[in-house]
Amino acid sequence: MKTTEWDIVIAGGGPAGLEAAAAAAQAGCSVLVLEQSSQIGMPTRTSGGSFISEMQALGIPEHLYHPVRSCRFIAPEQSAVFKYPVPQLCVMDVRGVFQFLAQRAANAGAHIALATTALSPILENGVVRGVRAKDRTSRERLIHSRLVIDATGYRALLLKQTAANPRFSRFGVGAEYDLFAPRYNQDEALLIVGNQIAPAGYAWMLPWGNARVRVGVGVIHPDSDANPDRYLEALIQNASRWDVELKGAQPIEHHSGLIPSSGLAQSFVSDGILAAGDAAGQASALVGEGIRWAMKAGQMAGGTAARAIRCGDVSASFLRQYEAQWRSAYGRDLAIAYEINKRIAAWGDTEWNRGAELLRLLTAEQFAHALASNFIARWTAALLFSHPVAIGKSLRHLMS
Repeated sequence: MKTTEWDIVIAGGGPAGLEAAAAAAQAGCSVLVLEQSSQIGMPTRTSGGSFISEMQALGIPEHLYHPVRSCRFIAPEQSAVFKYPVPQLCVMDVRGVFQFLAQRAANAGAHIALATTALSPILENGVVRGVRAKDRTSRERLIHSRLVIDATGYRALLLKQTAANPRFSRFGVGAEYDLFAPRYNQDEALLIVGNQIAPAGYAWMLPWGNARVRVGVGVIHPDSDANPDRYLEALIQNASRWDVELKGAQPIEHHSGLIPSSGLAQSFVSDGILAAGDAAGQASALVGEGIRWAMKAGQMAGGTAARAIRCGDVSASFLRQYEAQWRSAYGRDLAIAYEINKRIAAWGDTEWNRGAELLRLLTAEQFAHALASNFIARWTAALLFSHPVAIGKSLRHLMS
């Protein structure tokens, strides 16, 4: 086995791992990113729906996301439409964004090893001191480091082999086609719910420019045992039911993926290791949105990792600064998103119709805040003030 040594080894070249690499390398650490795929951003496993203000704050160039000017939320017998003269919602070029993040990490000084899979942590007296990995030639390597960041996604491959096993038991399972659809309205996104469309989940149609649209279905397992691919074909065949024009559309790619929907991991640090992104359960369970959360988590994790290296302290007690920082910044919003998701995953068509009626009380901006899992904001107080009786009834319905 070939042995090497780094300040920080990061398992996973997705948004969390790459942003952690950029932050730590910028702070002067030697950083190695291990990515099991032979290409950054491949295969695509997510639709890339997000928010323009978040993309700007995260430094993503505007050519890598497509603005959306209208969003329709469609229940079996009710709907709500939200218009954005100044777009707030967007859909990312997922592969392009991931590769941009890889360039940003490399520019900061991080090294990237493709087709290299982390297998297990190297443990010395219970402290993680690196990873055992397999490279593109199937050779096993011992890669020693002072600290490890697990960014392996929902598998939490390394973290689950430590005392901080996240033990996820609930997942969003999605399937989608990326279609070339020359007649699809590139200004409009659709979110569709109902037991005949996506039991314990929802369906989507998200344009991302150049006559491309991602059409998909996501369900929550084990809340439902439905196979999303079985509902995906029917969704496309029945697109005209929602005044969507997919005539002449052809599939360019098929995507599938999983995202933890169990809420934030109880702990995501241990001696010599911390986790970021889906490996720590840092996605929003509300609509299964993870990329921007993973980027924020990666930046935070990389900053904490660099401080740990500087201080010569990689103990769990030191690394818990990162846990505390994350919970303070985002914990309450994500906890609310998780609780709402658990409730609505059990809804039938009647409940969804009533939910759509509630959504019609929201302004377009308020709807965008809700989608973004931004619940601790002025808009919630304004909504309660303007519709106290209706909101009270709706909240009782939501939590019943």
